Amino acid sequence: MRSIITILLLLGSGIITAQNPQASTIHREECARYSTFSFNSESSWDSLRLTLNNTPVTPSATRGTSPSISGTCNLTKRVFGWHPYWMGSAYNNYDWSLISDLSFFSFELDAATGNPITTHGWSTANVVTVAQANGVRVNLCVTLFSNHATFLTNPTAQQTFISNIISQVQLRNADGCNIDFEGVPAAQSANFTTFMIDLCNQMHAAIPGSEISIALPSVDWSNVYDVGAMVNYVDVFIIMGYDYYWSGSTTAGPTDPLYNFVTSYNYTVTKSIAYYLNDGIPQNQLLLGLPYYGREWPTAASTIPSATTATGVSRTYSFVQNNPGTYNNQQWDPISYTPYFPIFTTQWNQCFINSPYSLGKRYDMVNQYGIGGIGIWALGYDDGYTELWDKLREKFTTCQVIACSDTIFDMGGPGRNYYDNEDYTFTITPDNASQVSMNFSSFSMELNYDSLFIYDGPSTASPLIGTYTGTNSPGNISASGPSLTLRSKSDVGIVQSGYYAIWNCTPLTTYVPHIYEAAELMIYPNPASPGDEIRFNPAGPSGEITLYDLAGKLIYKQILNGSDAVFRLPPAMESGVYIFSLEQKGQISFHRFIVL
Repeated sequence: MRSIITILLLLGSGIITAQNPQASTIHREECARYSTFSFNSESSWDSLRLTLNNTPVTPSATRGTSPSISGTCNLTKRVFGWHPYWMGSAYNNYDWSLISDLSFFSFELDAATGNPITTHGWSTANVVTVAQANGVRVNLCVTLFSNHATFLTNPTAQQTFISNIISQVQLRNADGCNIDFEGVPAAQSANFTTFMIDLCNQMHAAIPGSEISIALPSVDWSNVYDVGAMVNYVDVFIIMGYDYYWSGSTTAGPTDPLYNFVTSYNYTVTKSIAYYLNDGIPQNQLLLGLPYYGREWPTAASTIPSATTATGVSRTYSFVQNNPGTYNNQQWDPISYTPYFPIFTTQWNQCFINSPYSLGKRYDMVNQYGIGGIGIWALGYDDGYTELWDKLREKFTTCQVIACSDTIFDMGGPGRNYYDNEDYTFTITPDNASQVSMNFSSFSMELNYDSLFIYDGPSTASPLIGTYTGTNSPGNISASGPSLTLRSKSDVGIVQSGYYAIWNCTPLTTYVPHIYEAAELMIYPNPASPGDEIRFNPAGPSGEITLYDLAGKLIYKQILNGSDAVFRLPPAMESGVYIFSLEQKGQISFHRFIVL
């Protein structure tokens, strides 16, 4: 069987200063948490999981169901998920068609000898058997959170480990191993690179066709990871795109900000991707790890940003969903593109955690950068809810539908500047389109040094429409066909506010809703008149409402904030039939709407 070594190297990405780059990461934190339990069966871990997540006795009865989508949806990106041993039989809720790689977490490494302290039941774990039966590649994750110098200066221990891991992979006829070394000191950078190359060479020789991957910290604070030296040996690089704000953060904020939350701290998911691409990693070799958990802190106030008053805790997606009485006031931060909950008990708390909508925006960034896919920490943290699977299907499979109209920002998002050293290409090809156009409502890039190139077609080999820099906005751009390609490039130096644009298309045929129509949603008044205030019921968490005409042209768009359930029709709307789209909790519904 083809072997895959996935090397996960975590330095503690987070809101941490250069003076404290070794802050605890979620992997280390949760390993310590669950090591206090000595369970040997899935049923014991299941009981603990259900208790900790406040899960109903019959969880399946409370879960949503996926909208029916005709045909088979095949993955177009890699989806790499870690299955921690403490998740027990949660794999029975996994949608295996939406996972390409599963990593069993974990083989705990003894730095002094190279032997395992424990493998947490790897040799008999049923999740391995089930994953393989579903055609999913399986990896064994190896963890080392301390004593790196002991291991990296001991050739005997390293060789013992390499022999051990090859044997463990072969034992389960698995596809490789996944190494999670957190907090590697800068002094061990060269030794670590040498170890990596040795590991890759031996695994390739022992198991022909093996694939080596390495997951990198979101911020390489101490320049430990010499990707240039490893790029010819390592096939896939995974950014651990979380813990930007961690349990010890002095400010409550997003675990994985898409754009920078505050101006004083500008490390974000988009900046991490740009950094590693600029460091020489090819797009198709780069994955972005994203969290199925969030963080909650006691805070000084309900407003954001707010200082924390004590250490934060992690919250899984299922925990939040299972506690609607507490998490019932979801708010939306339009700067970082992250939902959050202000909670008051005896004092204020704030919980930042992704919704399906905000995860979808991060998935859009993966597609916009053209990188190879995502990682998930951790599988099972949605614990039976279907909406996160639906979002993967919507964004990363052959069932993906590119909207006829949507917005696009530079990598700084709607409220921040773009970054230095950006160079990425993005093609817009809406489904069912005969022509696509784009309208830029704002544009500002450093004159003569930073530029946006727009091409009339599906690639940069297509005819160049124009090169735009400074405040020379493209204005209204129309392609001769159904595709426009944008290349954005910046140097090191001055950055500006970038651009904001909306694309529209001319459909080949009359627009038809492509997912499903939820009959239980009520929109009133319907029919309505131009300028009317429109309400819908039931209201729900943050999401997005969109109004299209039957040609697919965008008429109106609004981000929902908490319990908002109202919008006002534009006063100049013409009479006719329109399509009302509502996206909430990872599901999209379409409804016919009449204006008279």
